Amino acid sequence: MRFSNRRLVCLTLAAAFGAVVLSMPASANHSWGGYHWARTSNPFTLKVGDNVSSTWDSFLSTTISDWSQSTVLDMTRVTGGAKPRNCRPTAGRVEVCNATYGNTGWLGVAQIWITGGTHITQGTVKLNDN
Repeated sequence: MRFSNRRLVCLTLAAAFGAVVLSMPASANHSWGGYHWARTSNPFTLKVGDNVSSTWDSFLSTTISDWSQSTVLDMTRVTGGAKPRNCRPTAGRVEVCNATYGNTGWLGVAQIWITGGTHITQGTVKLNDN
């Protein structure tokens, strides 16, 4: 990754988080394909697993802070439960990882797992250092 691309990478991280976590069942306009985290009230707290290197720490901190200003969502940074290269999900939270994933054409990619047709159970965000 070239550090001159930090702004683009930060935007990619924010977009990936947005796709994964800003999902509300009350309106299809605020959900990702109708998928949403199951919850009983707003705001709800979502744990974010920190599996990123020090290069990414400030971006992750800023993203967590920005999303936590929402009236729907509070994010809490927790110790990562994944190895960055594999970035396996952990139930009930989003794991954020960075590694050299190769010349894939993407800077960041978000993935979710669902149950019951629409409820997100876990997610990952991979940031490509290639």
